[in-house]
Amino acid sequence: MVQDQLSQTPIVSGRLRKMSVTLKLLKNLYKQSLSRSGSHAKAMSIIKQVLAKYKDVQGENIFNKATFVDGRYYWRFASPGFPSEAYKIMVNYEIDRVLPDTPQWGLSTVIFAITKKCCMNCEHCFEWENLNKPNTLQVSEIVETLKKYSDYGTTQFMFSGGEPMLRFDDLVQVLEQAPKNADYWVITSGFGMTHEKAQKLKNSGLTGLMVSLDHHLPEENDKFRGYKGAHSLALKAVRFANEAGLVTTLSLCVTRGYCQPEYLDAYMHLAKSLGVSFVQILEPRQTGRYSGKDILLSDDDTQRLDKYYTSYINSKKYKDYPMINYLGYHQRKVGCFGGGNRFFYIDTDGDAHLCPYCSGKKISVLTNTAEEVIKTLQTNHCHAFENTDY
Repeated sequence: MVQDQLSQTPIVSGRLRKMSVTLKLLKNLYKQSLSRSGSHAKAMSIIKQVLAKYKDVQGENIFNKATFVDGRYYWRFASPGFPSEAYKIMVNYEIDRVLPDTPQWGLSTVIFAITKKCCMNCEHCFEWENLNKPNTLQVSEIVETLKKYSDYGTTQFMFSGGEPMLRFDDLVQVLEQAPKNADYWVITSGFGMTHEKAQKLKNSGLTGLMVSLDHHLPEENDKFRGYKGAHSLALKAVRFANEAGLVTTLSLCVTRGYCQPEYLDAYMHLAKSLGVSFVQILEPRQTGRYSGKDILLSDDDTQRLDKYYTSYINSKKYKDYPMINYLGYHQRKVGCFGGGNRFFYIDTDGDAHLCPYCSGKKISVLTNTAEEVIKTLQTNHCHAFENTDY
């Protein structure tokens, strides 16, 4: 039961502490803006543009809420922890995006599928056609790819699959050899996670664990994921990760029947009780197992979700609840950040896609430079949203 495993929230909710964190982050932003631009006036202009852009995209003021885990602050899911070298790199490339005549560089995130193996039977799986075939990527190829995109300025890597925990020993090797100027996450169902494994992943360099949980009710979640006990595995994985000092996130695919405030409130209450820092909200897409199916949310559904999201992030009622990362909200406002703008997806053969949902191999990351891959991706277009210039 949830009541048996209540966790202390990592959310920074005290007024004075929030002010202190905000001042630290703003001071850091000013320092890096001044270094990048060379003048106080330009630095202040950069800060103003960055803050305005964030509010336009996310629907909230920057540093509205933060979480504190293992000595670092996290205020946005796509941002590495502060302070860190990865955070410094991320701020530098965001500053360069608002400086005139400055080439774009750097990525927020690379989502990297490292295995085709999976034990579940999820209703919405986007890698459905590729599951449980022989793995093709070697540990050395994964590590070299991480180094290549770290050198390009990528500050966050997320290992997915399949189920990446089914390559646990390889995952530990990858983390031990990976560049140290980035944050690393594992996207998992929770399958196979133990306290010892969570601690070993943490000791090897893992930053966080994103655990897929698609309903607050155990029987409904297990039905959606096609695996009896999936709900229990997810909750245990979160607990083990929290105990190991990892940042934790729940990932929710919101189907038509789940777009109700009472369901979303129940989910967020569960997330808070588990002590997670973030909840990621995804909308179903017609790819993988959902290809050709009538599963897209209606306009009423998305408007309801948008309203819930904006109310949630700006309400004092939820000040000590997890932060929400809701891609669909900003995609409808300003376009998609995939396709090499701020992130893209690498499949289990080492081929680049615009994102996990825009299926279609574009170019190999193994045999091409990061610049060649990004240039190729940016000449393509998202299947559902306009590309963004943000």
